[in-house]
Amino acid sequence: MQANPIWPVEKRRPPLERDLKVDVLVIGGGMAGVSCARSLMRAGREVALIERDELGGPATGASSGVLYYGSGTNYLEAVKLFGQQNADSLWLETARVIQEIKDTARDCKIDCGIRSCGSIMVAQNDGQLADVEEEHAGLQKLGLPTRLLSPDALKTSYPLVEFAGGIAFDAVGQVHPARLASAMAEHEGIPVYEKTPSEGWEESADKVMVKTPKARIECTNLVVATNLEPFLGLETHFDTEGSVILASAPTPRVKEAFPEEKILWTMEEKYDIVYPRGDRLILELYQLGDEDEKLRRYFPGIEFVTDQIWGENWSKPRDWIPIAGMVSKRTAVAKGMGDQGIIMSWLSGKKMPGILEGKSDWFTRLTSPQRFFPGGVMPQ
Repeated sequence: MQANPIWPVEKRRPPLERDLKVDVLVIGGGMAGVSCARSLMRAGREVALIERDELGGPATGASSGVLYYGSGTNYLEAVKLFGQQNADSLWLETARVIQEIKDTARDCKIDCGIRSCGSIMVAQNDGQLADVEEEHAGLQKLGLPTRLLSPDALKTSYPLVEFAGGIAFDAVGQVHPARLASAMAEHEGIPVYEKTPSEGWEESADKVMVKTPKARIECTNLVVATNLEPFLGLETHFDTEGSVILASAPTPRVKEAFPEEKILWTMEEKYDIVYPRGDRLILELYQLGDEDEKLRRYFPGIEFVTDQIWGENWSKPRDWIPIAGMVSKRTAVAKGMGDQGIIMSWLSGKKMPGILEGKSDWFTRLTSPQRFFPGGVMPQ
């Protein structure tokens, strides 16, 4: 089922109804699975992808598709969590990923709503403003372009609410991720089978046998890129969270709220996001319950008539780092992206050919599932 009712994926693929033998089977048709399959095919591997529902559904389809740096934290918080070198590498690498996604959508002529609108992280009080200024200084030192915005400067982009200040990220963009994933699969010629859930697998010394409702798949390597189950022995290291997106009915008053196309988000851990999309106003929250109050807060004087509501839950590792690596001799995972899931999924997929070949770099060391187990020994 499509998670996004406004920008759905129109192309559908048939289920798998015959036995199959491939080099690598990818389970999961979200951005992580498609990115893994794309990278593996480009590395010369024979690949197939199965999806229990529809390509670009659940978490990928429900994502706002904001293309921002890192893996869900501010830069200074990432330095504390991951260390200076890893945080620097992650921010610089994801800056390149943002550009790669933009280039791919342009070069492949993909209709996925890609836009380089820029974003603003807003401070709602003096304490948050001090954090914004410190964040700006750190990113400037790293070489990433940001701009500090005064309250008056903020009003040129979003005049409805008075903020203490903000930081502008001009390189940040947005995409309809389900459409991007579907079109990438089509462009790359990835064999995709929808409505084909995995019913389990058996791994032997030289192969993995995967069972589906109507067929069996033999593969040399298996990549599990599902968002939730199965966790493959990693269950206790995840939390489940989600978000809800409210889209207004088409309104001629979009320009009153956003004279310039910008994505605004607040600084709390469970931050709010507001932005325009065509002739609609959008509010993204972590949960329903206080949406009426927040609609009044962010759109004062403008009637926000809710036309569509959608959302999804996803798994998120408690250490804020995605999981990309081997969990057994022939099975790898690319999962648990959480915040910045589109960026992290793309990057994890890029690394998958090297992961299957036993290669290592700063990202695969950071994201390895072995970090959860004493001595790096995973349960079988």
